[in-house]
Amino acid sequence: MSQLPIQSWWPLARPMSRRRLFSLTSGLVLGWSAIQASCRGGTSDATPALPVREQAPQLVQVPGYDDPNRWRGRQLVVTSYGGALQDAMRQAFFEPFSRLTGCTIIEDFTDEAKLQTMVQAGDVQWDVVDLGTEAVIPFGRRGILESLDYARISTDGLFPELRLDYGIGWSFYSTCLAYRTDAFLSRPPNSWADFWDVSGFPGERALQKYAMYGPIEAALLADGVPADQLYPLDLDRAFRALNRIKPHIRVWWESGAQPAQLLSDGEIDLTDAWVSRIIILLEQGFQGISFTWNQGRLGSSCWVIPRGAKNSDVAYDFINFTLTAQTQEFFASLYPLGPANQRAFDNLSPERRRVLPSAPENKAVQVYPDYAWWAEHYTEVVERYNRWLTS
Repeated sequence: MSQLPIQSWWPLARPMSRRRLFSLTSGLVLGWSAIQASCRGGTSDATPALPVREQAPQLVQVPGYDDPNRWRGRQLVVTSYGGALQDAMRQAFFEPFSRLTGCTIIEDFTDEAKLQTMVQAGDVQWDVVDLGTEAVIPFGRRGILESLDYARISTDGLFPELRLDYGIGWSFYSTCLAYRTDAFLSRPPNSWADFWDVSGFPGERALQKYAMYGPIEAALLADGVPADQLYPLDLDRAFRALNRIKPHIRVWWESGAQPAQLLSDGEIDLTDAWVSRIIILLEQGFQGISFTWNQGRLGSSCWVIPRGAKNSDVAYDFINFTLTAQTQEFFASLYPLGPANQRAFDNLSPERRRVLPSAPENKAVQVYPDYAWWAEHYTEVVERYNRWLTS
């Protein structure tokens, strides 16, 4: 762990390193955080870095946070996924909270196996953990996380689906259909039915290896299931649809950097993609690729408090700080994840709203997963999907 130095500018161009996929024991099949990190733009190979600004903006004031001695002498250990994502969090959350309250922020990296070990050993070193919503319900049920006291959390303006018993969502990300514009000059693909239509939309295709982040829902949408009737997922129907597209998939991608690279290199023409990677590439001026929000699969990330955390009083205050409209707006101006607070959009420009997954116009055409359903069926679905991939 490293103590956060207080600076006015933190460059968002730190090189990325590949994050290993790992398995957890005691019932979890995949490493949630490794996949999640790559999905949202944390540590992974070849993540496009955000442009470095000559003079970065600073979050100077946040309503309710005007006492620089509130937590003077206290420390808070916060974990996330590293890379450009954590650089943006540092600028929007960690540095302002430290400056405005006197708290010293210590950073570490989210690792579910380490979290589990800490709690089971009764030696909890972390106070607030950035955790994929997929893991919140299972970890909560297994006694790894504190049940949140919502009398101590302001949910004013928060999207209601982000309020969970053991976690509270702070951002949205999306898996969307992306494509090369030169391959579809007259009519770009705009749905998963188009992706499945290999004669109407010919071209090389890629699809992800991860069952959790969209291919099951995409298959059902392609097969004509209405978005509001996806759950409970009809797995037999989904795999019949997947059987139809499987012979046409050239690449089964495994890291979040791959889709953008495959598209930019011209190796494929259309794919599902973790859209923040596509947006960052476009913001850097790359031409020739695009995407559609239509039928995208939203995901979310949560703040959780480990059971037995030593500084829960400061943790609750930090969580509240990050969920204010001002901090959410500021973070969204730095990194293309969608705000959890709906009021963050009030002052964001139309241009910035267009690239944020939870902007009302984008959120309305996407699908949000039933995380309770996934908590019950995760192992079953992943094992079946992995068998299907190799059959």
